[in-house]
Amino acid sequence: MLFLFLIFLGMINPAFAQDSNTSLKSTAVAIPGGEEGIGFDDMVFSSELHKVLVPAGHTGKLYLIDPVSLAMTSIGGFSSSAVKQKGQEVGITSADEGEGFLFVADHGRHELDAIDLKLGTIVAKANLAGDADYVRYVSIQLTPSDKYYANHEVWVTEPHNKQIEVFEFTAGEHPMLKSTTLIPLPNGAESLMVDHLRRRAYTNSGPEAIAIDLQSHAIVNAWPNGCEKSRGDALDEEKGFLFVSCKEGKAKVFDLNQGNKEISDLATDPGPDVISYNTKLSHLYFTSSMNATLTVIGVSAQGKLSVLGQGPAEKRAHCVVSDDQNNIWVCDPLHGQLLRYKDSL
Repeated sequence: MLFLFLIFLGMINPAFAQDSNTSLKSTAVAIPGGEEGIGFDDMVFSSELHKVLVPAGHTGKLYLIDPVSLAMTSIGGFSSSAVKQKGQEVGITSADEGEGFLFVADHGRHELDAIDLKLGTIVAKANLAGDADYVRYVSIQLTPSDKYYANHEVWVTEPHNKQIEVFEFTAGEHPMLKSTTLIPLPNGAESLMVDHLRRRAYTNSGPEAIAIDLQSHAIVNAWPNGCEKSRGDALDEEKGFLFVSCKEGKAKVFDLNQGNKEISDLATDPGPDVISYNTKLSHLYFTSSMNATLTVIGVSAQGKLSVLGQGPAEKRAHCVVSDDQNNIWVCDPLHGQLLRYKDSL
């Protein structure tokens, strides 16, 4: 009776009232200097480098972690804070890789930095028009038979300024970053996914999902995302599935090949933010910053969602990324560490 009463009060999500697989167990991976907390916000797995990119907030360092050996390489030179702030607006909190460079947004200096991976140092800088959230490197495809080619751009979401800022990147002897375009979004921008196959970028802007053409930078489509408050996105590029998380506790799937039709939704624990997708396993990963859980969601060939298992995480664990070894990486801001899980579901 108590269990049913808690469900009635909303303290337990009925989506998980049935017996679920709780075999997910984590290994803690400490980040140097994070003993009193790190304001993690965004993590990326680079398939080119086979490394997890972890911007470590106030420490002023970007960590590259080998998913097998757990060996870490750090790159410094960014703003840092002696105060062990756990907030998401200190130091660096988002980065991406492309063309043999890393691109990092620095909150303290309000700038975008380019790091040459061969040198391990910052080789180009540019001022940001607003405080950054997501950083993504963009390349596009000419035709289905062509290989990807670089259009030499870095996109940065600036939610408080309600826009995405686009930078042109020039490599060569004297690398340079130059702001070229501002894409206005009246309801701001939350998340940023790049779809090279369709030449689109996707973001959430208030109650809508937005599709932006990679070449013209024009908004080409917008549709209701079904969220009271939309948060992160994930993408199955080959199947054309766009996944959206809602802060109130929902997962949504839209079919990009069927006019962005909603094809599935699922109740989740409340408080998801950054989400991730394993293309090989067709598994979607949601964390709950409120309930301190990690949920693994299966995605059928038709895009239908089902809960496969759930395990414990930590409070405020709002970011997650998967790698090519079927590991799941969850940030633990309060303890300044990462939680690594093996997905064997």
